[in-house]
Amino acid sequence: MYFLELVCGCCDWFIYVLIRQQQGDETPMVWEMLLYIYILYSPDWHYKSTMPTFLFLYGAAFAVAHALFRFGIGFKVHYAVLCLLCIPRMYKYYIHTTDVSAKRLAKLYLATITVGSLCWLCDRLFCEKISLWYFNPQGHALWHTFMGFNSYFANTFLMFCRAQQRGWNPKVVHAMGWLPYVKIDKPKVQ
Repeated sequence: MYFLELVCGCCDWFIYVLIRQQQGDETPMVWEMLLYIYILYSPDWHYKSTMPTFLFLYGAAFAVAHALFRFGIGFKVHYAVLCLLCIPRMYKYYIHTTDVSAKRLAKLYLATITVGSLCWLCDRLFCEKISLWYFNPQGHALWHTFMGFNSYFANTFLMFCRAQQRGWNPKVVHAMGWLPYVKIDKPKVQ
């Protein structure tokens, strides 16, 4: 009997922590998307201080509002809209890039967000059924793993595109033969 009370108490504590600490996961996700929006749209923005100021205030206001009101499904819709805002500009960069390795980075970005979203969705919709399996694939943990790679590939692709815009002769090279990163050769200014 004592063991059952201990397990129930631990479950209640875990649910409380999960609900309260979820903002530590969700707010940085929104901030990351605001940063991508800035990186993607800032080269063509005419008023240099307006956009970063707005995005900073928006991110701060979101953090406070999310802490107070816990948006739930509203957060998921908000995050999806921020992701969708990035797609047209990422596509523009993709079609203007001729480097095959850089295009591969963009494809890896798209693949990781797709697979990660499918893992999250399956975990969300079929959690009760999947938890009864002999082996639980841990869809939510896979979501975090794929989204970590997604962030890396997005940043690497954007770094390549930005260096190309600046005329710095970027190249995609691989660390240890498999991890892509951008090597930049800036021209020497005389």
